Amino acid sequence: MLSATTLARILNIAVKSAIRILDELTAAGTAIEVTHCSKRRLFGLQGLAPLRRVVRPPYRPDPARGSGRPRHDIEKAEVAPPPLPPLTPIERRDFDYTALEEAMAHLDVVVRVSRSALRSIAHGTHAGADPAPNRAEAAPNW
Repeated sequence: MLSATTLARILNIAVKSAIRILDELTAAGTAIEVTHCSKRRLFGLQGLAPLRRVVRPPYRPDPARGSGRPRHDIEKAEVAPPPLPPLTPIERRDFDYTALEEAMAHLDVVVRVSRSALRSIAHGTHAGADPAPNRAEAAPNW
């Protein structure tokens, strides 16, 4: 990779002449321009063509847009969804949360045992895989 400034310094010529040389090499197909800008251009050999596809072109503002901050679009008022129809007696029945409560109780026991084990490991008092206390009563009745 080479810039016109570097080439001018190496060959001890003017930067404009170096740019002209690099442009002619590009037109001949020997070199490619890796960057996508008009200033601070970098050139490389033809083998660097995949690099040109990866380099992101510089940000250029939309010429149709004026200066200043873009307008803040006014949000449209959201239309409320229609009300839900009333529930039937079958839909109004109470839900059975016992399985969920058992799972939550089991989760509490697992978290408590894990915290205790981590604390004992941190303090260096861990004596191996200790079975959880009261594991039989902690298991849910699925």
